[in-house]
Amino acid sequence: MVLDKIIGGALGWYGANQSAKAAKAAQKAQNEAAEKQYEYNVQRWEMDKQKMLADREYKVKEIEERARQEGQLADFKDASNARQYNAQLQIRNSQQDTNERMFARSNAIYQDQLGLNVLQEKNARQEELQQLNEIQAEKRYERNSAYIEGLLAEGEIRARGQTGRSVQKARSVETLKTATALTLLNLSLDNATAASQNAIKNIRADRKLADLNAFASKMLDPGELPMPLEPLATPRATYLYPRVYEEYDFGPQPVKGAQISPSSAAAQVWGSSITSLAGQASQIIKGLNT
Repeated sequence: MVLDKIIGGALGWYGANQSAKAAKAAQKAQNEAAEKQYEYNVQRWEMDKQKMLADREYKVKEIEERARQEGQLADFKDASNARQYNAQLQIRNSQQDTNERMFARSNAIYQDQLGLNVLQEKNARQEELQQLNEIQAEKRYERNSAYIEGLLAEGEIRARGQTGRSVQKARSVETLKTATALTLLNLSLDNATAASQNAIKNIRADRKLADLNAFASKMLDPGELPMPLEPLATPRATYLYPRVYEEYDFGPQPVKGAQISPSSAAAQVWGSSITSLAGQASQIIKGLNT
């Protein structure tokens, strides 16, 4: 009976010893695993932090490159618009210069035409007046001739030496013939003068009509052609860069898990085992004393 208790106590002590060793080994393995996990977490946290910084740096460079390319495109558009504007401006200035030169030429032709109209009117008036003067001279000559013929006829009548009513009648007939001829000559001269004056009026009217026709053919003042619209600057987009990371963006650093030392674990096992063995030892001693 006592031997059984002694053997049982020994087996209990051996089992407690093995359990303590197993607990110590398990706790050591757990601590090693926790240490490796901590090292992995720290390394991963550092790598995630570096990746976040690298991603931000790449994003900044990407935005800068996009802004640079857009700036190049905007510069190209501005240069193209400026080139087109300059071409339109040259065309406008050339057309303006052509219009002004054509207008100046038209004015010169107009002034020349007015001068030619004045000269033509003057020549036509001179020709008409010259014809009238010739007619007047011719009529004066004819009047003088008729008057002389009348005097000669009257002289012949007087030279005949006749008297009486027959002579008076003959003189009256010659006087009437002379007066009629002079009247016809005067009437013809008046008609020629009136026709000449009417022709001069027509010449003046023709000159005015020619002036009006010249003015109608005259080019209007071209004025100022509108200037081409100056190109507007190509709008450029603005980019928002990602904010600078703060410490809180990386999250909390990994914390090593709470570790239990192997000795403490073994001590806990031994504590419970010692209590059990102490009870068994008192029973053994009590059994030996009986």
